[in-house]
Amino acid sequence: MSAVARLARVRELALAGFIALLVIVIAAQNGDFLSGSNLRSILLDITLIAALASAQLMVMLTRNFDLSIGSTVGLSAVTVGMICQQHGALPTPLAYLVAVAVGLVVGLVNGFAIARLRIPSIIFTLGMLSVVRGAVYLVADGGQVNSEDVPAGMTDLATGGPFGIPPLVLIALAVALAAFAFLRWTRSGRNVYAVGSNPDAARLHGLPVSRTVVLVFALSGAVAGLAGALYLSRFGFAQITAGSGLELTVIAAVVVGGASIFGGSGSIAGTLLGCLLLGVIGNGFAVLGVSQYWQDAAYGALILLAVIADARLRAVRRPARSAAAPKEATA
Repeated sequence: MSAVARLARVRELALAGFIALLVIVIAAQNGDFLSGSNLRSILLDITLIAALASAQLMVMLTRNFDLSIGSTVGLSAVTVGMICQQHGALPTPLAYLVAVAVGLVVGLVNGFAIARLRIPSIIFTLGMLSVVRGAVYLVADGGQVNSEDVPAGMTDLATGGPFGIPPLVLIALAVALAAFAFLRWTRSGRNVYAVGSNPDAARLHGLPVSRTVVLVFALSGAVAGLAGALYLSRFGFAQITAGSGLELTVIAAVVVGGASIFGGSGSIAGTLLGCLLLGVIGNGFAVLGVSQYWQDAAYGALILLAVIADARLRAVRRPARSAAAPKEATA
């Protein structure tokens, strides 16, 4: 294992330790924090974030950002809800497929524009955020999706389940595991890391850089569409503001989980730990009656600490590469 990989592993272990310490401190203040119902609530709260963050990680590994995911969640949720409202309840698998298809269209538009037209992702997806949000208003036509419009089969996914774990949580876990398998064991997944580490070198080695960028944005859009269906299942309704602000929370989770904002570095395990940390903070502050403003401040502080840690890690990586270069030259 390389020095950089060891530092990343230590960072994940430190994050896990900090989460454990935080849980102990909050539980000492309020014993209900560790109750079964509250732990289940934490898992449900981070379901959307975990699924979205797993896909956002792949985008960020290629040195890009997808700021349109929150709006895409809203569009897919409202689209499915309005179809059910106007044409009757859809079978749950079909409802989820429709949601994924809606998100996939948005992701493909993002991917082709960014890869083919060379538009900076942060600019294009920021514009798409507004465009898609406008589409939500058009689809909703001034209305909203009410609880009676959502099929019972969808809302049932937020209750029960094996060992008391709701199926929604298992769906999000399946997305994370699929992302892990994709990044670790497929050629396309390895290309994602190579493109993010050095796009120019990746092109010189004949790697499909543009195709890889399109792929990760398509996956991000599809998962955002899936998250829209998860949103309907979790809350049982959807307004035109559904998904607003999710993109910032998701990026925060990925960065706190150890992904580099400069691409090429990050893991699913760290990302899930980042999601869990944000979930524990949000729920713990609510249990303790701490103001929402302090929660936002805590999120901001965590992002700053993560960026500083990433800068230090990059500083360690540069001398290591410099030391290796002469050896390679003389070999």
